[in-house]
Amino acid sequence: MRHVRGVCDVTLSAAWGGREGAMTDSRDISPLWYQRSFGALYPLVYAHRSPEAAAGEARFAAEAVGLGAGDRVLDLCCGAGRHAAHLLARTRRVTGLDWSPELLAAARAGLGGVAALVRGDMRALPFGGVFDVVFNFFTSFGYFADDAENARAAGEMARVLRPGGRLFLDHIGAAWAAARLVPRSERGQDGLRIVEERWLDGGDPPARVNKVTTVWRDDACLGRFPESVRLYTPETLGAVLSGAGLAVERMFGDYGDLPPGPDAPRLVFVCRKGG
Repeated sequence: MRHVRGVCDVTLSAAWGGREGAMTDSRDISPLWYQRSFGALYPLVYAHRSPEAAAGEARFAAEAVGLGAGDRVLDLCCGAGRHAAHLLARTRRVTGLDWSPELLAAARAGLGGVAALVRGDMRALPFGGVFDVVFNFFTSFGYFADDAENARAAGEMARVLRPGGRLFLDHIGAAWAAARLVPRSERGQDGLRIVEERWLDGGDPPARVNKVTTVWRDDACLGRFPESVRLYTPETLGAVLSGAGLAVERMFGDYGDLPPGPDAPRLVFVCRKGG
């Protein structure tokens, strides 16, 4: 296949540190990858995630935290509002926060102005302690290369909760991800060819899982974006949340009855803020 130089080599090179030609080494991911990777291509790549799955996940999460009709909710890293749309069926007091202007625009279009949507950084949330529940779905934690920054994000989740407020956090299962890692895959979707390359960093157990996605239409490269997420065991993530002042009440290995462990695809925490 002919490689069309342009978008894939230069335009998105900022996600690899802003260097000309940086795209030639797909494993050289900038620590600031998250600032640019959740753009227009992201919802195209993940379009296979169904509304039905989001509805089931939101229902499970709402029941796990005992979400009430009057509860004030923060959907942290809300993306295009897949889960917020279903949380709104239980409480009309939903706020979504995300860094991506493109995903927030999609959320506004999809939610019709019902939820309050805010652009912001999860390490410095623009709220006081006003929320009854914070939801953090779909491995939207552990983005930062510095563990202190991830701990800071956990501290912000705790800070914006009222005393007695609950956190629902869903992360990827580290052992499951490491055992089932596919180094390279290709798939067709809506006239696009999507190539995904994956690798682990940091020994045994691995510290991070990384992915670079390249999107093609015919022989033209539309763009490439990286993702890199910190991996946690139940013990290490529990320690981060406890250090933020959150008491771990329940853990799950999926959106069901599976306990956390090496065969669990997810690492789901339900926590409560003291006071």
